[in-house]
Amino acid sequence: MKRFVLQTLVALFASSVFALDVHDMLNRQPFELLEKKCILTETSGMLPTRFETVVRYLNEPDLVQRIQADYRRSISRDGTIDYPILDNGPGSYYYVNEKKQRTDISELYRVQTSESSFDLAYHAEGSRYFGAYEVLICIRIIDAGPAGAVYTASVYAYPHNGPIRFLARRFGTVEKYFQRKTRTIAWVSQRM
Repeated sequence: MKRFVLQTLVALFASSVFALDVHDMLNRQPFELLEKKCILTETSGMLPTRFETVVRYLNEPDLVQRIQADYRRSISRDGTIDYPILDNGPGSYYYVNEKKQRTDISELYRVQTSESSFDLAYHAEGSRYFGAYEVLICIRIIDAGPAGAVYTASVYAYPHNGPIRFLARRFGTVEKYFQRKTRTIAWVSQRM
């Protein structure tokens, strides 16, 4: 119970004090997506893993493939992944879903920004039944001492279809989707 209370307090503290400044993360370069009326979702949580271990993991040159391998090991029942992420050059990846719809992913930023923080930023774009979309995902990992590491994430989603953006904002579908995905990511990361 004590550990849960400590984790909750650290997560709340980190999400308010260490809020992401996306422009700083992207070296103050204007990022066109941020100029649009994106759907913003934010989340934070605790990884019961030492910060140094998380940093070592995040510094791996083939991070996306490592995460995919850990996902396969942790989640997949038969050792396969329905939509494998494939390399498309340095810092560039893609996957194709069951409907042959492609999503392109670009790593924008991945660096330890201080002795106690690590930042990542990814951009993804593709098309689904509702039309074209873009997503910017910014993550900060913060050293929480013996409790582990705290993560905060800001997700800027932009469906290009205006009515879809309107409906997504009204019904909270984007927030619910990313909350589910974040729980899965936290579960996998606890097993690294």
